[in-house]
Amino acid sequence: MKKRFVVLLILLFLLTTFLKGQDSLKNPVNIAIKPQIGFILPHSSKIEHLSHTNPFGFEAELSWLRIKDINYQQCDCYSKAGFSFLFIDFDNPQVVGNSYSLIGFAEPFLFRSKSFFLSMRMGAGITFLDKIYNEQTNPENLFFSTNLAFMVDVDLNMYYKLNENIQILAYAKYNHISNGGRKSPNYGMNFPTFGVGINYAYKDRFYFPQRTKQKHQTHWFYETNIFGTIKTVEKDSVSPEETKLIIGFYGLAGRTISKLNGLSAGFEYINDGAAKEKIDRRDLDLDHQQISFLIGHHLLFGRFDFSQHWGTYIYAPYKIKSFYQRYTLSYLITRHVKIGATLKVYGDWADNFNLQLGYSF
Repeated sequence: MKKRFVVLLILLFLLTTFLKGQDSLKNPVNIAIKPQIGFILPHSSKIEHLSHTNPFGFEAELSWLRIKDINYQQCDCYSKAGFSFLFIDFDNPQVVGNSYSLIGFAEPFLFRSKSFFLSMRMGAGITFLDKIYNEQTNPENLFFSTNLAFMVDVDLNMYYKLNENIQILAYAKYNHISNGGRKSPNYGMNFPTFGVGINYAYKDRFYFPQRTKQKHQTHWFYETNIFGTIKTVEKDSVSPEETKLIIGFYGLAGRTISKLNGLSAGFEYINDGAAKEKIDRRDLDLDHQQISFLIGHHLLFGRFDFSQHWGTYIYAPYKIKSFYQRYTLSYLITRHVKIGATLKVYGDWADNFNLQLGYSF
């Protein structure tokens, strides 16, 4: 509970800082209502029988259209940023139930014309699930095993401007819910949703001032990060449930290729206490430590960095697969110091969620 509360506080701090500006323009407040319906992607045969439903719900969004000069210069683009509340009924009330999510997001505009706008939204937050796995009363729900979990989404939005205040909004969302590997079973859920809603610019116009784009100078960047989490190893016929520490660090060298994009490569080391516990229980003569090579992409949005890396093990005697993905959202709080969160994933299965602290050169 404490860890999730800290994550929520970090998200609130980051987005509050992100919205600050210093010129005379006001960032218009926007309110959006977004009903939606979708489907569940059955990424494992063990949850396939629960995937033949159509989740539906609505999202209420409060955001700021970031038109101040300081905001524009951060990514050479206009954007929205804010918070949303997302309610989803998974169309299976007895087993899967509902989710209630609070999400912080950033939304750069990719295309703008007189009446049409196209944007991409990236969000992360925390969700409450009212139906979870229970060995006795709800053994079928292998999606979720904790009431509190993490929520991430990526949206593609299209706006049609009716007037200076009201826009029709069509959108496609990719949503993921997982407890980050803290407790099993944790197959998590991937569920795209779609819908048409309305966006309202409250007390101001929905508009984009004319500005000249600045020419971007590519540059090299270097960073090192330390991360950690606590993971629960479930009980078995001999051993009780145990909570173990996972800690690691990675270093990257990269180069920007545009104001919004960068590429990087590096190495990662992990000391996996949960893996060590499993090795000890099975009396295996294997090392629980891991060394990996990373290569990936960075979406650079002002002080925010959303990175996606492909990891390949160089040394890992005890491993689940030969490769994994690492998704990281970080924020530069000073010229060099970064804070953030990172998720290690094997395909569609989340292995662990970590808080991290980094230093950028």
